[in-house]
Amino acid sequence: MTSESFVAPPLRSRWRSVLAAPALHFALLGALVFAVAEVWSPSLQDVSAGVSRDIVIDAARIRGVRRDYSLANQVDADQETTRALVATLVDEEILFREALARGFEQADRSIAWRLVEKMRYLGEDRGEDVGALYHKALDLGLHRSDLIVRRILIEKMRLLAARSVPKPTDAELAAWYAQHKSEYAQAGRVTLRHVYFDRSRRGAEATREAATAAMAGVQLHDGKAPPAKGDPFVMGSRLAAQSRADLTKSFGPVFAEEAVSLPEGEWSGPVESTYGWHLVFVEKRLVARVPELSEVRSRVERSWENQRRIERADELLAELRPSYTVRIDEDAIMAQEAN
Repeated sequence: MTSESFVAPPLRSRWRSVLAAPALHFALLGALVFAVAEVWSPSLQDVSAGVSRDIVIDAARIRGVRRDYSLANQVDADQETTRALVATLVDEEILFREALARGFEQADRSIAWRLVEKMRYLGEDRGEDVGALYHKALDLGLHRSDLIVRRILIEKMRLLAARSVPKPTDAELAAWYAQHKSEYAQAGRVTLRHVYFDRSRRGAEATREAATAAMAGVQLHDGKAPPAKGDPFVMGSRLAAQSRADLTKSFGPVFAEEAVSLPEGEWSGPVESTYGWHLVFVEKRLVARVPELSEVRSRVERSWENQRRIERADELLAELRPSYTVRIDEDAIMAQEAN
């Protein structure tokens, strides 16, 4: 009798379920890949030898960035925009190659997992263990052509540049806030209730019924209770702390323009929206203001640090650019894309 026979069948079944779980496989694979990467991490000199310092941005790559820009923005890139796109492409290519020169692909779990899965997808898994498969992917140069790996490596270089960004002093933060106050301005907001008269349900009667209800409210109500029973509105009958932009999105620009200026504490209207007519009661109005630094200090500090990280990355690129030869197909930039 084997040792397995001593395990009760239900318990054995549960163990088989656990061992078959994808989550367990993922955890074990990640741990193994990380260990393998640590062992195989080559020296900087070994990796640097395979990194070219000659960058060529040819017509095909220029057409590619133009196409991507057009798809993302629904407008063609003009020459000025194309030059900016190419400049970004060059900077990212430098960061990518510098990451390779430093061997950053060697000890990154996300990259290792990506490469192992890609090898399996391509049918290159010949029964090797995870470490061997990962090493094989590196030998094949899959990390150099994979767009996801490329993005990871570029961002790792940016993080490397930003690693030494210090915390701002009070004086630096105050000076930053003084220059960027408009970015933290708080829009005026209103909290309101409304009674809705649905144009699609009531037709031409919506306007008349809304006006009649408004008049009845003036004559019979104390200014707080709804003057009539309206139709259901998808966002409800009360909306809190709405900016002009919020109201425009929910009701349309005509309603938003009028609603933000209605008197507080009484029913007003009818006010027309995209969907019909509304009687509106403004409960509370908050005027537009610029907060004090103490109120938004954490946000300001994050913005300051993000800007410094960008500057550090720019400084790193300025140091690296002279070591690269960059050739750009100017004719491709000047050429107009075919319609």
